[in-house]
Amino acid sequence: MSDHWKMEADIEYCVPCGYANLAAYMAAELFQAAGPALAISLTPGHSGAFKVTVDGEVLWDKKVQGKSPEIMQVKELKAKVANMIQSGAMIQMN
Repeated sequence: MSDHWKMEADIEYCVPCGYANLAAYMAAELFQAAGPALAISLTPGHSGAFKVTVDGEVLWDKKVQGKSPEIMQVKELKAKVANMIQSGAMIQMN
């Protein structure tokens, strides 16, 4: 990980399923939560994939949850990432 970012996120999405817009929306929400402290990657996938991973922790996996995240779930993920960034900042200050 670069010194410029506190955390890294990856959003894997199924191209044939048309999840690119959902991936872009999720990236925008995560960026809004963390700004430049979060490096966000979009990874084209297949087989119905929609997986959000932040610093190695899977926050959403469509194959596990059985569905794509709805708006309220995206907001919850956004809040979780904001808390993760805040916690990381607090640890670095101590």
